[in-house]
Amino acid sequence: MQKADSELEMLRMKRAKTLLKNQAMPVTIIEIKSVEEFNKILKDYPNNIIIIDFWAVWCGPCMFFAPVFKKLHEEFKNEFIFIKVNVDENNAIAMKYSITGIPTTLYIKNGDVINKAIGALNYEQMKQVLEKLK
Repeated sequence: MQKADSELEMLRMKRAKTLLKNQAMPVTIIEIKSVEEFNKILKDYPNNIIIIDFWAVWCGPCMFFAPVFKKLHEEFKNEFIFIKVNVDENNAIAMKYSITGIPTTLYIKNGDVINKAIGALNYEQMKQVLEKLK
């Protein structure tokens, strides 16, 4: 009986940690300002899928994609962390992930790229990807 109680307590603790982690998830789209800030996000949320929009101010397709990214964030902010990386301001991050065209959307979990989309996807295309990753 004692073993079952301890296993149950371990499950409760694991669930509590998950709930705390989810409650602490960012509620806004994070605009990355430095490599250090980017690395901190990866370190703080290793078990969450982080969706990264690599973009630039001068990029027309990036401007088309921005409201799509925002709408998806509003819909999926409890499941994923959304961040934006301006490639002109954070070239080192773009180089680390071999970003050669923008917009590019990366999906990272545990520091590993689990999906990559190049170009301005529309809302339905992105939503399908997010539904599969949930």
